[in-house]
Amino acid sequence: MMGRVSLNINGRKYGLGCEPGEEERLMRLGQKLDDRVNAMANQFGQIGDLRLLVMAGITLLDELEDISDAVEQKVDERIGDVRKESEKVLAHAGEAEAKAAEGLLKAAAQIEKIAAKIESIVD
Repeated sequence: MMGRVSLNINGRKYGLGCEPGEEERLMRLGQKLDDRVNAMANQFGQIGDLRLLVMAGITLLDELEDISDAVEQKVDERIGDVRKESEKVLAHAGEAEAKAAEGLLKAAAQIEKIAAKIESIVD
């Protein structure tokens, strides 16, 4: 069964259906829209519900786009930071791998020397 809310926007009531449990959220969003429409009406006068709603919608979408752009920029910055950090880690891992290989080669050389000494003693 669908939920139902009644919103008051610029002094007019609007009945809307919604998913069950979404009533409170829809009421809160409707209040925000009403606040924005009232701000527009205070600034420009009562120029008609449709114009006020369009103006309020445009200003809300403009703010949303600014926020979205800022979030996208932050995400790009974080991706760049992660990429730089992973390059550092990979470089360090490569250095550690090279040192480990060098150590193994030295150990192998020492083992060969010891093996040769043992062979000379046994022979």
